[in-house]
Amino acid sequence: MKEIKSILGLVVIIIGAFVLYKILPAYYGNFRLGRMIEQQAVYYTYQKVSDDEIAAAIADKAHALDVQLTPEQVKVVHAPSELQITAEYSVHVDMPIYPLDLNFKAATKNHDVMAK
Repeated sequence: MKEIKSILGLVVIIIGAFVLYKILPAYYGNFRLGRMIEQQAVYYTYQKVSDDEIAAAIADKAHALDVQLTPEQVKVVHAPSELQITAEYSVHVDMPIYPLDLNFKAATKNHDVMAK
């Protein structure tokens, strides 16, 4: 009985490690994307660039982070004194028994400190 419990415990640990191996890269990519969007929001707040150009630049930089993002998935709202960038996307994780789609939303808002 003791051997069965230890084997079952080992199987549970191996399955948990496999699930983490499959899911964690998607969450890490979302973390890196959020940080990159925050940096780009600070940069583009003070640049005179169209919303479509900002969305295209965000999508290009997301590909460098291994996040599959299109410019259509990036929403840019450029007000006179602030810039808001939102990216919504999903990642398909192909698990043997239960494949799943993880939905992510990375967003930030930056205010222009020079505006009155």
